[in-house]
Amino acid sequence: MPSLNAPNRYRSPEHVAVAAPNSLALPPRRIPWLVRSRVLFGGMLNQFGWFWLGFSMIFVAAFVGGSAPKAVLFNFATLETAPGEVLRVEATNSSENKRTIYAIRYIFRIDQLEAEYYGVSYTTAYNSFAEGQAVEVEYDAANPASSRIRGTRVSTFGLGVLFVLIFPIIGVVLLAGGVRLGIRGMRLLRMGNVAQGTLVGKEPTGTRINNQMVYKLTFDFADSNGMRYQTSAKTYLPYTLEDEATERVLYDPRNPSYAVLFDNLPGRPEVDLLGRILPGGLLQLLARRQRAG
Repeated sequence: MPSLNAPNRYRSPEHVAVAAPNSLALPPRRIPWLVRSRVLFGGMLNQFGWFWLGFSMIFVAAFVGGSAPKAVLFNFATLETAPGEVLRVEATNSSENKRTIYAIRYIFRIDQLEAEYYGVSYTTAYNSFAEGQAVEVEYDAANPASSRIRGTRVSTFGLGVLFVLIFPIIGVVLLAGGVRLGIRGMRLLRMGNVAQGTLVGKEPTGTRINNQMVYKLTFDFADSNGMRYQTSAKTYLPYTLEDEATERVLYDPRNPSYAVLFDNLPGRPEVDLLGRILPGGLLQLLARRQRAG
């Protein structure tokens, strides 16, 4: 099965283009702003990308929050040391590798500044510290309030927790891919030629959305010169591309392998009797109003 939008350049035995009515107005077409927004920011990739990004940001906020920046800044600071004393050891609600993380509260004095500072460090080795224990404190020479007991850390989680950032990055990549497909759809919706595509392949992708299998449907079409190409679409609503004998295809006349299926565009725009592009559902709404009138 050819890959998404891979061209299949060959001439049909009859060397005749597939005839199809062109119900869309000739390019360049006017695209309403609502259609533009739906095509650019809607669609399966964008929907899944927004869901993934929002869900992953919960973990970023919980594990990273302001802790990671604080730890990074401390690692780049000029450190000096001072004697300190443990005030108490407290268990936090967080754990690391199934080990509870403890907060070690302490006090230390900087003689040259004639000042005392309080601080809190974090560790899973709680049995290494006890109330009243003498400890060595490392502090930021430019900001003594930022400190830690040597061998511990300044934040609840170490820098290793930054690995969770990979999840929102995946979400951003999905959104970028969705917007890229939207830009392609917008360009073809405005300037593309129209052909009728015939379904020649359907296969499950192994991915599910809303508990429904995502299918890859491949369509064969002919451009205005009779050259044949194929384009594919992935959807968890395959019936939207199987409800007619042929499906409308928009393609770039300079590169017909650059094509999309009109009914697979995000927001599912519609075409009125004059060939104008309308937001999906608007024709049904107008028809209901006419019947009501």
